[in-house]
Amino acid sequence: MPQPPQPSPDSETLPLRKRLERSAGNIILPCIILPLRHAPWSMARYLGDGLGTLLYHGLKRYRKVAHKNLTLVYGAEKSPQEITRMAKAVFQHFGKVATEFIKLPTLDKNAVDKIVTVDGEEHLKQALSEGRGVLIMTAHFGNWEVLARWFTTHDYTLNVVARDARVKSASKMLEETRRGSGANVLLRGNSARGVLQHLKLNELIGILPDQNAIDVFVPFFGFPTGTVDGPAIFHLKTQAPLLFSWCIRTPDNRYHITFEPPVAHPPSSDKQKDIEAIMTLANARLEAQIRQYPTQWLWLHDRWKASPGVFPEGEANMLELKAARVKTKPNPPESPK
Repeated sequence: MPQPPQPSPDSETLPLRKRLERSAGNIILPCIILPLRHAPWSMARYLGDGLGTLLYHGLKRYRKVAHKNLTLVYGAEKSPQEITRMAKAVFQHFGKVATEFIKLPTLDKNAVDKIVTVDGEEHLKQALSEGRGVLIMTAHFGNWEVLARWFTTHDYTLNVVARDARVKSASKMLEETRRGSGANVLLRGNSARGVLQHLKLNELIGILPDQNAIDVFVPFFGFPTGTVDGPAIFHLKTQAPLLFSWCIRTPDNRYHITFEPPVAHPPSSDKQKDIEAIMTLANARLEAQIRQYPTQWLWLHDRWKASPGVFPEGEANMLELKAARVKTKPNPPESPK
């Protein structure tokens, strides 16, 4: 007799609201994906705009985070009404990103080329010519999933480092859609060996280092910001070029990809300073893009949650994150032979 699905280890400790949200996600997501896959691209975008508006009004927690973050950065120069308009536009943009993402596996090279223009592909080819692989440095900005689909439809081998979603159906959908778009998915947390192996094969590694972390604290929008250090560590170990790559939505709802010249930071005798310098550069390059297209970045993510001195709860959140890391810290991966 088949056994019923077992709850995840932490499911019993989750608040009822969280468990209900996850159960609803497991039911609703499959009902949304299939119709979207068969809808025209323009329809997916239209539905995404409506989805974003709905989520802005329905997700109070994330709406508050977006307003808090936008006020932190733009409060001195924009009115509360302007901040509200920006926050709504952020939700609408990412609603479109979500629905377009579901459609991406159905787009071939010709379809991608109809909606995407590219500057700087010569920088990508220059970086690959070194034979060390390339660390594609982008962010939850513009539409990074369109960037990934452009790579895979133009004969570049792409591996992406992604975080496992907490809702099982969402995690499965994300991984299947990315694989359907031609990308190999390396789950964050145990991806180090895979990253090093794929760099040795002179392949692309896509990394989005713009989420809350406590690895290193470096400037971002003028604030000391908890930032991951993984990209810097991989770069120092392999000297694989850093290629800052962006995919922005244009006013006509198409996309424009830009590849900046590759960056190399030779290791010095002070590894920590090297890491800080590399991640300071990463934050600065992203900040420059966000300042040009402010409503295309994920302001609804609690980016400064564990950054002491930015928000009142930052110190407590940092200590909590540190405690969680110590409790679940895995054994370091072995270097590939």
